[in-house]
Amino acid sequence: MSSSAYQDYRSNRTDVVRLIDSHGKLHAGTPGKKGLGHITRSGVVMLCAAWELYIESLLVEATKHLANKCQSPDELPDQTQKELAKHVREDKHDLKPLALANDGWRQVLIANAEGWCAGLNTPKARPINDLFHKFIGLPKLSDGWTCGDVKLNEFIGVRGEIAHRGRSATYVPLPRLKDYLTLIDVVAVETDNAVAVHVKTVSPVKKRPWNVTK
Repeated sequence: MSSSAYQDYRSNRTDVVRLIDSHGKLHAGTPGKKGLGHITRSGVVMLCAAWELYIESLLVEATKHLANKCQSPDELPDQTQKELAKHVREDKHDLKPLALANDGWRQVLIANAEGWCAGLNTPKARPINDLFHKFIGLPKLSDGWTCGDVKLNEFIGVRGEIAHRGRSATYVPLPRLKDYLTLIDVVAVETDNAVAVHVKTVSPVKKRPWNVTK
């Protein structure tokens, strides 16, 4: 079975599929614009929300798995150890290092991952790569995307334009929304698989946290 985050993504994308279906019914196959831009814009926003939530949930899920499989923080990937030490060192609370005692380091690591996810407002390739490098030591997640960085970043840019300009944003034709859905579907699977394989590699137990999706 795939990650819990991916299973939730598959559920959340249902709203986008329904918007696409609604657009087709309202358009009724007749030529010419029908003032349905609000549906495709909504589809872009909903799809981006599903993608962002997926990335956030996947990072936390992978971090929890890795933390729980390590007996001590020195079994974590080097980059993850550095992030954990940096987080504690820069905390304004003088007693923060005490939170690492015994098994406390796990909760500190997971809470830090959750905090970074809360600040992920633009789920483009670079910030996503940074997060997975920080917390599970995966150097560049986007290297496993067959679409590369550009198409994903372009899609997030369209969502940003809609969020800031509303109806004045560039019109999104239905075929483009369908292409975006296919794009995110593919990238989500590739991301899920890449993270599963990486966590198996760096985990002391050498076991995938979830099955890869074909």
